[in-house]
Amino acid sequence: MPIRRMEERDLDFVLAIQDEAHPWAAHWTPEAYLSPHDSGMCAWVAERAGEIAGFALARFAGGEMEILNLAVAQASRRLGMGRALIRATLDEGAARSRGFGTARAFLEVRESNASALAFYVSLGFAPAGRRPGYYRNPEEDALILTVPLSPAL
Repeated sequence: MPIRRMEERDLDFVLAIQDEAHPWAAHWTPEAYLSPHDSGMCAWVAERAGEIAGFALARFAGGEMEILNLAVAQASRRLGMGRALIRATLDEGAARSRGFGTARAFLEVRESNASALAFYVSLGFAPAGRRPGYYRNPEEDALILTVPLSPAL
């Protein structure tokens, strides 16, 4: 499954996957996915059989990377695409963090999303806090998870 930088031509597929993943995936505007690389935003897509099957969006600043969104199309789940997208994201964060000392990636996940929590823990993320009432529709707390950024990821 090829992982590559998101391009403008991928946007309709990404938005469809985002909508399919409601309420688990965050809903971003088309402009957020296409922000310039120098703004600290990075986006990737996973391809399966020539189609976009998943995506990840992250922002990097000052030695920290925030993973903003991750979703895989229903028909392509449990095939390793989410893992490959997160690894590509963390690799980019590690490359950008050189010279910042201890750098970390973090993300928020719905407290009730047990499968996402297990997935991120399997990738080395650990609980670091809580954001009460962070999510809407339905309202729910977010758990903050973090992992060190290192070239070994």
